[in-house]
Amino acid sequence: MAGATANAVSANSTTKPQSDEKVDSTAEATASLTPELVIALCGPIGSPIHETAKQIGNALSDYGYRTVDLRLSELIRLNADPSKMDRSSCYHEIQSLISQGDRLREEFGNDILAKMAIAKVSGDRRKAFGEFKDRAEEANASGGRKIRTHRICHVIDSVKNSAELDLLRLVYGDALFAIGIFSPLEVRQKNLERPGALSSHEIKNLVDTDSGEEFSHGQSVRDTFPRCDYFLRVDYPVAEPFEPKAIGQLVEKLRRFFSLIFRTSIVTPSPEETAMYAAASAGRNSACLSRQVGAAVTTAAGELLSVGWNDVPRSGGGLYGKPPFDTKRLPLSASYLDERCFAQTGARCHNDQEKQTIAVKLVDSLVDAGLVTAENKQKAVQRIIDDSRVKDLIEFSRAVHAEMHALLGGSRVAGDRIIGGKLYVTTYPCHSCARHIVAAGISEVHYIEPYRKSLATRLHLDALTESSDPSDKVRLLQFDGVAPRRFIDLFDGGSRKKHGMLNLIGRLEAVPSTHVSLKAIPRLEEVVVAEVTSKKLALLGLIQQEKSNEQYSDSPSAA
Repeated sequence: MAGATANAVSANSTTKPQSDEKVDSTAEATASLTPELVIALCGPIGSPIHETAKQIGNALSDYGYRTVDLRLSELIRLNADPSKMDRSSCYHEIQSLISQGDRLREEFGNDILAKMAIAKVSGDRRKAFGEFKDRAEEANASGGRKIRTHRICHVIDSVKNSAELDLLRLVYGDALFAIGIFSPLEVRQKNLERPGALSSHEIKNLVDTDSGEEFSHGQSVRDTFPRCDYFLRVDYPVAEPFEPKAIGQLVEKLRRFFSLIFRTSIVTPSPEETAMYAAASAGRNSACLSRQVGAAVTTAAGELLSVGWNDVPRSGGGLYGKPPFDTKRLPLSASYLDERCFAQTGARCHNDQEKQTIAVKLVDSLVDAGLVTAENKQKAVQRIIDDSRVKDLIEFSRAVHAEMHALLGGSRVAGDRIIGGKLYVTTYPCHSCARHIVAAGISEVHYIEPYRKSLATRLHLDALTESSDPSDKVRLLQFDGVAPRRFIDLFDGGSRKKHGMLNLIGRLEAVPSTHVSLKAIPRLEEVVVAEVTSKKLALLGLIQQEKSNEQYSDSPSAA
């Protein structure tokens, strides 16, 4: 033990600064702060993702930034199996790209496209900086100035798998902003309806595939999109005939977004952002084994009336995890007992248990009828659960849904003030909640996460619409604005005055409020680059190719 200690002291002594060295760790850390940004775009096919990338470049040019657009579809093309690429039509080319992207993820890992994008970002930095030889060179004043002048933003167009977003966040931390671009279905269809390009049947197939392939290495926008930092809804088509309102929406919303990042103007949360943050915060109360969902009800003017989350109801009113409304109805010793699923013996989801029971009963009937052999019983049960609508059943859950909890609370404390109000929910409402939302008199529902199982609009087409146009129906709208996950840091403006006067920095001098150090990022990138190189993936030409503010259109073939 003594020897080990001596060795440790000896090792430390070799790295200890000499007495004549001047080490200022604060200055070194401050000098390493980078203004670099990485923006990852995500959105369902047909949304104006490419046009958004173009407008990001235009917006950031006001801040003195150079924008490099990096399309992941080009990485797929570079590494596609030529014999598997079918270019006989626009539809078959897109399908081939999707298939080849799936193949790359399956062969090299679900985050392989993100790794190739990281290699591009690393290559651009090496061209700008060269290689720092040691800490002293990296920390000196000129090195710090060099870092601060590297005003560059890489726009990754676009991530389709959650593993891609996970890796980008791991490497770039708060320097990464994921923007979710969304347009209503009818607008996306118009964007894809180029003359002679895609039929309505082909568009429907592409929309379904893009939403979520049922395997981990496939495209799954519905799982990736809700995890973005900023949501940008474009209510008008960008395809011909050209709709200027679409570009107007993009420009206005992106200007606000960058004003928040650089703090060049005072921006406060919209009523929608405040309400969705309340809904997401409420969702953290849930102990449901399936998912945590939050909801908030406001008046038409945006005044918060109530919040709700999904959890098991308790006698005396309210849900487990909080005191009952009527504490006199329960003995004091029992008033805080927890009878939710996780606290019960076996900690099993009752909804899943009931679906399993249904599947077993169906198969038993088929076995008795001689239609299924006893040997295949277990396989048949699993097939029914995996490949039928049984898996989508939700009515056996013990939990009150977040929307219902919020509506019950709002009606209890606000009465008819809820009529004409708005509901904010982290997940698209299920068809069970939809009928109660309509009956409660809600005028709008704002949601973040799509919910593929929901039959809300199919069952209540007379009362619900996903169109953003004014309507006497209840409008189901994709949330627009800062995501709850970045609400605090983006709206924390700090001090905005000097000597009693408003003091905001100019755009060309402003730096992102992210305060990300360049210390760890190049090291992480080196590991990624080494892996990509070892797999002999084609990307060298792409790294050498500059695409600064490239002008291009939203062609469906690049989706």
